[in-house]
Amino acid sequence: MANSYKSTDQTQLTEHFNVSEFKCKCGKNHDTILNPDLPEKLEKLYKALNCSKIIINSGYRCQSHDKAVGGSGTGHHVYGNAVDIVCYDQSGNKISSKKVSCIAQDIGFGGIANIDSTYTATHVDVRTSNYWKGDETVTTAYSVTDDFYKYYNLTKTDNSSEKKSKSITVTFDGITYTGTVTEK
Repeated sequence: MANSYKSTDQTQLTEHFNVSEFKCKCGKNHDTILNPDLPEKLEKLYKALNCSKIIINSGYRCQSHDKAVGGSGTGHHVYGNAVDIVCYDQSGNKISSKKVSCIAQDIGFGGIANIDSTYTATHVDVRTSNYWKGDETVTTAYSVTDDFYKYYNLTKTDNSSEKKSKSITVTFDGITYTGTVTEK
């Protein structure tokens, strides 16, 4: 069940997401419809990717705006179930939508797709059945997948946000040095 928020609402929904970020970009002051599962799953994505920020390029869309940007006027953005996002790592670099798609799959987003040719923008939604479009830039018919790891030829270790480290001890000129080395 979706919640409705006034256009001036500034409710902090989760640690990193405010309702104002989901507002329709049409410029009108109408309510924002939002499925409460969406910010909760975005928060999980934020933490799983160890993001510095996630920018919501498009959240809720009124029917008119959805049609104006090429939608049908009845898609998941209209019902407050979808966002188009760009994720940033701790260094401020954009995280590949290939990686974002894989982690979104693990979290349980129902709809997932890369939506730009630079592989930096990702569509995610909380529909109840999985419909993963894969890469919307490949063909006009979309390339549907049932596993982003296979689709992008990645493994779960490719998507690990944890770096491997090990302790080392080195002796040089009679002095022993001990430290930790972390992979890049």
